[in-house]
Amino acid sequence: MTPHKRKPGRAKLLRSLFIWHRHIGIISALFVFLLAGTGLLLNHTEELALDSRHVQSGLLLDWYGVKAPDSMPGYRVGSSTISEVGTQIYWDTTLMPQVSPPLRGAVAVHDMVVIGTDGQLVLFTSDGELIERMDEADGTPAGIQSLGITTGGDLVVRTAHGILQSDSSILKWRESTDSSINWSVPVQPAPELHTALQKAYRGAGVTLEQVLLDIHTGRILGSHGIYLIDAAALLFMALAISGVWLWARHLSSARRHRKNSHHRHSADTGTGSRS
Repeated sequence: MTPHKRKPGRAKLLRSLFIWHRHIGIISALFVFLLAGTGLLLNHTEELALDSRHVQSGLLLDWYGVKAPDSMPGYRVGSSTISEVGTQIYWDTTLMPQVSPPLRGAVAVHDMVVIGTDGQLVLFTSDGELIERMDEADGTPAGIQSLGITTGGDLVVRTAHGILQSDSSILKWRESTDSSINWSVPVQPAPELHTALQKAYRGAGVTLEQVLLDIHTGRILGSHGIYLIDAAALLFMALAISGVWLWARHLSSARRHRKNSHHRHSADTGTGSRS
């Protein structure tokens, strides 16, 4: 029996497919490690505290466009400065997540520090510990424009409807008749504090979790990165299809080889079928 001979065209196709399969595998390896590594880390976000750890690399922060604003309006309270930096509020260099911009003033009242926004007053101890947040539901005037202190030490606020003065509990309000109010005046932080605030603001801008997510999805490179990951997915599919096809061809070839070997052996020993 004549052994099965592989056609030259088919053999050339198999060689080409094998070469392309190998090249695709090498290229895909980088994406496999990248996606597997970031996926593994993201799967342990809580244990690694990735959502609360922030990027400190200046180059990476620049890549994300995280820049601190030059203007940082603030208010002096004793030896401290309460500053509005972009979308964040800082007590000196300590981030105050309990307070949201816009900042309308900060004053010391009855052994407390009161920070005012549009429609909210946030009360702290002199050490910066949160006491209470008060809004319109608690009787706080709406549309606060600025904060001040009367000569008697009571809190006053300026609103679009006039100047209102609170009692010692900051729960009841009435029109103020005090003619010498010490208003909280916005100031710019000192140069050293300004530099420290810029660094603190940038450092709190991007979490490690966000960076890993963006690498995993390709968004770290913008819209082009998404298409790059899409291309990687297509490479994986091509690698899987070509691998299965090559394996099937190899299996089929091995079976034919065993069958032909069996027939030759039968013919040599005279046990094969006779025509």
